[in-house]
Amino acid sequence: MFDFNARLGHWPYRPVKGFDELLRQMDQYGIERAGVSSLNAVHYLNPQDGNDELARAIAAHRDRLIPFAVLRQNFAGWDDDLERCVGEFGVRAVVLYPNYHRFGLNEAVDELAGRVGALGLPLCVQVALEDMRRQFDREIVPDVAPEAVGELARRHPGVNVVALGLKCGQPERTGMPENLFFDTSNYEKMGEMEDAVARFGAERILFGTNFPLFNIQANVDKLRLAPLDEAARATIAQANALRLLGLR
Repeated sequence: MFDFNARLGHWPYRPVKGFDELLRQMDQYGIERAGVSSLNAVHYLNPQDGNDELARAIAAHRDRLIPFAVLRQNFAGWDDDLERCVGEFGVRAVVLYPNYHRFGLNEAVDELAGRVGALGLPLCVQVALEDMRRQFDREIVPDVAPEAVGELARRHPGVNVVALGLKCGQPERTGMPENLFFDTSNYEKMGEMEDAVARFGAERILFGTNFPLFNIQANVDKLRLAPLDEAARATIAQANALRLLGLR
């Protein structure tokens, strides 16, 4: 299995599990590799500080932990940060947090999207990290509109765009252009997984856990127990991630 949606770092509003627990649970639940980004970068003024921390933290485990960079197009120097993340850290994807970093998925992000696509990297948009009902009410962060993610993908047909954290019923709102994919982390109820496969095909869906904010076992079990044929299960569990990231 390949977890396309994992993070390492701290969360301001509650304790979360860290590096050792991620590796332990990956071993326990049969997750061979994970795409990992910085959770700290969500709240740092400059997310590159989080990218730097992440690179140091996983340096000895690059066989299993694949770095993803967090960037924000409304912070000066993102282009230099992208170049450094690719050249020095070997990142295989870029993750955007428009809601936390307070920018829209409009034309202002097109230069960044184009640069990411030219490098052959997937561009991930984290639609939601926590359900708004569970958030600490000092700062409620709304979800990114699925329609905006779909429009971003349509403006950049040569870029593989991955919507992370979509709930059941939200992929339809994106319009699902051919270059748009989504992960399983926010699919919660019985029947949702097989319905997604029937609607969009297994080739558009990536296994993701949203560790450490969500439960790894629950995400493994929802894929394991869904009434899918083994080819579809394997496609979601790992094959799609390896293809998008150019890995074997």
